[in-house]
Amino acid sequence: MPTIDGINSNNLPNPIDPTQQSQMDFMSAIFLERGNMLDSEVRRIVGNIEKSNELLVGVNNMINKANIAQYGSSNYTATTWQTNGNSIVLDNGYGLAIHPDANGNTKFTLVDAEGNKLMYQNQTLVPLAKGEAADVLQVGIPVMNDMTFVLDDGTEITFKTGTPDIPFNAQNISGGLTDITGITITRGTQSLTVTNLNTANPAIGTANLNGVAVDATNNDGYILLESGGLHSWEYDGVNTNNITATDPNNASAQLGGYAARKLAFQSALANEYSGGAPVLSAEERNILAQDLKITYTDVSGNGNLTPDEWGKLKSSLLNAKENLTSNNQLQTVQLQRAMATYNQNYDAMSNSQNKIYSLLRDIINNVK
Repeated sequence: MPTIDGINSNNLPNPIDPTQQSQMDFMSAIFLERGNMLDSEVRRIVGNIEKSNELLVGVNNMINKANIAQYGSSNYTATTWQTNGNSIVLDNGYGLAIHPDANGNTKFTLVDAEGNKLMYQNQTLVPLAKGEAADVLQVGIPVMNDMTFVLDDGTEITFKTGTPDIPFNAQNISGGLTDITGITITRGTQSLTVTNLNTANPAIGTANLNGVAVDATNNDGYILLESGGLHSWEYDGVNTNNITATDPNNASAQLGGYAARKLAFQSALANEYSGGAPVLSAEERNILAQDLKITYTDVSGNGNLTPDEWGKLKSSLLNAKENLTSNNQLQTVQLQRAMATYNQNYDAMSNSQNKIYSLLRDIINNVK
């Protein structure tokens, strides 16, 4: 067999010799060999996608840190937030729209500059990427106790909760959900509150400059950090979609999805968010140097970037995010094509074997 790209039948792991096999075995060996090569290609592409996703998470986290470093400790001399009816316009493209109805129910939608959303309805917060639908049981965040969602620009949005209609039952993971009764928004010295949110007549206050005092007197509860868009949130270093919890009925089993998040947020929590100055971790510095090949200024030498240094790094991170997103889309198309070819190969093998089997059956029947 001629050599092609340095490969011939003699240096394959299991060279196929048609003279040593039956027609059926020979055909099967050909299809299986091709299947092995296609399997390797699928695994390679999946590995690339997983690597891209890991890098994208890291980039989003660093962008979040850059935003907090730039905006998190803003000291305003005048308010910049505005209200318009039932809508609140925040800084940096964020906005909150409240939707009360005649039945005493209130929904609201938090949006960002890219069109991603965090929607509240039926005692659940639902993160949504722009233009996408979502399965509440897969991505919904149950409202059970006070929670604070920290936006990428350092804005803290605290959701105050009431008493659950039905107490939480850990054994069957039922009950425990409650209404959001009010919202407190703070960033630096700026603040704004919304009350009576669990009625058909929510009261939206005006922005003022007592944010530090308001934040200090509010219980933040569970603290979730935006991770590159309102459709993605992290709690305790884990994306909310990936939260797991031990099954209360089976200590050796783990639960995921909505049930796991109910177990994670079931108890009241007294907590205060203290963002402080973000620091580049050793792992993040390694990602920047080895994976993304991004150079940046760090006068401290240990990841303690100044707000100006974070701002310059953020520009490179945004470009890296765009490239990773484009690569991820291309890799997804490649995976779809590889999987289609992989399936076609085994369909062809099955059809070939069926034809040979039918031929042999006909021969035997004729002999009879």
